[in-house]
Amino acid sequence: MNEFFLSALSFGLAAGLKPGPLGVIVIQQALSRGLLAGVRASLAPLITDGPITIAALWFLSKFKSIKLFAAALSLVGGAYLLWLSARMFRVNDISLTGKLESQSSLATAVKVNLLNPGPYLFWFTVGGNYIIRGSNAESVVFVVTAIGTLIASKVAIAVLAVRFFPSLESRGYRLTMKLLASTLVWFGLVSIGRAAELGLHYARDF
Repeated sequence: MNEFFLSALSFGLAAGLKPGPLGVIVIQQALSRGLLAGVRASLAPLITDGPITIAALWFLSKFKSIKLFAAALSLVGGAYLLWLSARMFRVNDISLTGKLESQSSLATAVKVNLLNPGPYLFWFTVGGNYIIRGSNAESVVFVVTAIGTLIASKVAIAVLAVRFFPSLESRGYRLTMKLLASTLVWFGLVSIGRAAELGLHYARDF
């Protein structure tokens, strides 16, 4: 259970703190309409990731017993985590100048997140891998923790935008991003290692 909770916590923090379209929407709302508006925009993953997760669970459950599929899922998920961590390592500066003129609503935040490939890539690969190999309780813990941490991270970004806007461009933010990127590298390598193990089992059974 601890593995599912800690990994979901790490994934949620990484997704919530990394720069992206939803983060900009949250900051726009917070700065133009106040903290409450930023918090409302932060709730977009609750609307978007829930249905995506359910779709991923339904789809992936059909292949739960197929070792080769599980191995491929682990491999793709691990590769996605390594790719995401590489992008996070390259974050040396985050500037929001010129991106705060227009106002946006929760509906806009939901639309942006639905059109963002990130949630689909995560839940159909990395997240899906945890869902299909965990028990019902472990899967619920993983989903709730990942989405909850993601939302909490976006709320924190909204608070920073209102209270401490300069800190969003600080050295501490960049160091936090690199620490989270290192965590994703670890989980990515673990996922690839699990793919290799499942592949060997499949080869022996075949």
